[in-house]
Amino acid sequence: MPYRYTNVDYLHMVMCYHEANYNCAEAARLYADVYGVTVNPRTILGAEQRFREWGLFMPTGDPGRPRLPVHGEENVLEFFDRHPTASTADAAAAFNMSPMSVWRILKRDGRHPYHFTLVQELKSQDYAPRVQFCQWLRRHRQCNILWTDESTFTRVGMFNQHNAHYWAHANPHQIRPDHFQTRFSLNVWAGVLGDQLIGPVFLDRLNGSTYLQFLQETLEELLTDVPLLLRQGMYFQQDGAPAHYDRSVRKYLTGRYGRRWIGRGGPVPWPARSPDLTPLDFHVWGRVKDLVYSEGGHSIESATHLRDRIINAFDIMRSESDVLTRVRRNLSKRAWLCISVEGRHFQQFL
Repeated sequence: MPYRYTNVDYLHMVMCYHEANYNCAEAARLYADVYGVTVNPRTILGAEQRFREWGLFMPTGDPGRPRLPVHGEENVLEFFDRHPTASTADAAAAFNMSPMSVWRILKRDGRHPYHFTLVQELKSQDYAPRVQFCQWLRRHRQCNILWTDESTFTRVGMFNQHNAHYWAHANPHQIRPDHFQTRFSLNVWAGVLGDQLIGPVFLDRLNGSTYLQFLQETLEELLTDVPLLLRQGMYFQQDGAPAHYDRSVRKYLTGRYGRRWIGRGGPVPWPARSPDLTPLDFHVWGRVKDLVYSEGGHSIESATHLRDRIINAFDIMRSESDVLTRVRRNLSKRAWLCISVEGRHFQQFL
């Protein structure tokens, strides 16, 4: 039967912990020398944490010990109110409970473990430009904006082995190649105008001269297939990539669109580090890559094969026009949320 410590025992442990300059291992050796009882360093740490947080030593909730009282459950909940990113193991160590006991308390209180959302880093100087752009966007919500962006597709793509499974009665020992001697990638341009997806366009290199040639030739040809009603009064949008900021590019855009273009150094300034404000970044690229690298995506063997899968993904997305409609409508909501939080990160949704 495991040894049960009393409150006095825990007090002695904490005293040894302080005497050992807050070194748990040294405190355990000191406690064994003085009191003749071997103790786990984690037991000492748990007693110290309980006393520091709640002013009590006696643990609750472990098998063979008294059932956790109501006020003990309240202490666990208060612990997570103060430390919402703590783990159940952290709370278990603090109260000398099992992690499963902590889990049950949280479930009874209706709490759930939510994952973090990864977002672009923002700097303090980014807030005001983001608010200004979103205010402009809400004022001009009826205008047509051609949202544009580029993305790189590689052979490997995206793969999370923790979320990938192979269901079988016995382990088939499936493998998935991840490192290749032959690597290749494709740089892809795409645009969204209203509910219409434009592209893909494959760019060999992205610099000022190649991008300018694309704008002058390829894009103009693509726009001939867009209904005239959409093209009338159209604004052109791009982000602040170096190729976009090239002087010849900005000069061409001003000559072509006048004050109806959005970008770094443009008449409508594009706020830096704001992929959450363009539908290409917050929806299109993620959806396309899901399709490209879905079933069998790991078997892509050539740049041509990768190119075909990208084209097929765009064709599938064009059949999902209702999704693009929702994306366009939610863009206005994103602008409102960005303004409401003064340009800081806001809740992400489709």
